[in-house]
Amino acid sequence: MKITDLVPWRGSGRDVTARSAPIDPMSGLQTEVERAFDNFWRAISYPFAAIDRTSHLDDVRVDVGDNGKEVKVTAELPGISEADIDVSISNGLLTIRGEKKSEYELEENSVLVKERTYGTVERTITLPDGIIADAATATFRNGVLTLTIPKSTEPQAKARRVSVQAG
Repeated sequence: MKITDLVPWRGSGRDVTARSAPIDPMSGLQTEVERAFDNFWRAISYPFAAIDRTSHLDDVRVDVGDNGKEVKVTAELPGISEADIDVSISNGLLTIRGEKKSEYELEENSVLVKERTYGTVERTITLPDGIIADAATATFRNGVLTLTIPKSTEPQAKARRVSVQAG
């Protein structure tokens, strides 16, 4: 059994759901506690990550808004170029992936300090019902990705009765 089978770490990022209620003042604290636990479990599953900083970047931090007509997602992807970003929407899930590549190689004996991180980052977000995925647009400027996903103007049925036929 691998240690990763025992670790309750969500490698694809925390799931964000749309909320219609005001933001709870404790949600920021909860997010930071979850991030601390994720980092703790990540350190156990990747013990050399502190030494080899090419294996993991920080989580993608996002803001998600829904004004009834569209869903707007803003994600921070500092140091990642537009060509190295992949965005997909499938089955109501938005996935943002990015890769920060090393710009140059340092000779092992010439390194005095190496703090910059390189590697991949991914975040998956649950989108609200009624989005029109085919009409989504994205822009990327100064390390910030902004996605706009329109919503259907037709009201979505909350529940639907399904008749059962004798078989």
